[in-house]
Amino acid sequence: MTSALEVTRVVNACVLLKLGDDAFLTDPYFRRHWFMPMREPIGVEASTLPKLSAILGGHGVFDHWRPSSLQRYAYKDETSVFVATRSMANQAHAAGFEHVEVLDWECRRRITPTTELQVAPRETALGMKVNSYVLNAAGLRVFVGTEARQLESLRRYRSRNGPVHVALLPIDGSSLLGSRLVMDPERAIAAAQILGARVLIPIHYANRSIPPLMRTPGTVEELLRLARGVTDLDVVVLAPGEVWQLDP
Repeated sequence: MTSALEVTRVVNACVLLKLGDDAFLTDPYFRRHWFMPMREPIGVEASTLPKLSAILGGHGVFDHWRPSSLQRYAYKDETSVFVATRSMANQAHAAGFEHVEVLDWECRRRITPTTELQVAPRETALGMKVNSYVLNAAGLRVFVGTEARQLESLRRYRSRNGPVHVALLPIDGSSLLGSRLVMDPERAIAAAQILGARVLIPIHYANRSIPPLMRTPGTVEELLRLARGVTDLDVVVLAPGEVWQLDP
């Protein structure tokens, strides 16, 4: 029996999602760099990826958007790429992808006969455009917020749409020179509740702090501690390469 949803964490905000027969990749990052130290290994090789229905780019900063690291991915000419900005699209084209589109906030696309993609309302980080996505396959909704920070944009989404079932949200509360970039554990839990999610899968907690330039105070341990008092929300923590399934 095919699982309704299969989630494999790769590293940081990079996740492989399978909804039925469709596969999606978020924020590709498959090659380590000395100037971006991470706490965890990369859990999947690009050469082992299945044929993807689409690649979703949430944010253009270095620890998120490295389409060039997909050099060994075998299906570039058949895979659609959806991104937040023109510069991200240019990088995807340079990496060999042909079908690339910049999506505006709140737009929708039918990706396959069974899966629709929706972009959440307005979101920015340090003035840069950020896209959060909702994948909807036969009524199963998965929220992908690789650089999510603002609860208000999620409230706007929820006021116009039904609840999501699973939310992938950042938790490290990283900041650059004191400016907050993404959610911390407390806000991630609040975001999951706003979205109506029953499952929260934390992402974006691999970066190491580089004081005083960048700080990443949020941890999985803090998230689990805060979630103990929350009913109707399961927190699923995945190591790089680990797979979690939501069965039909």
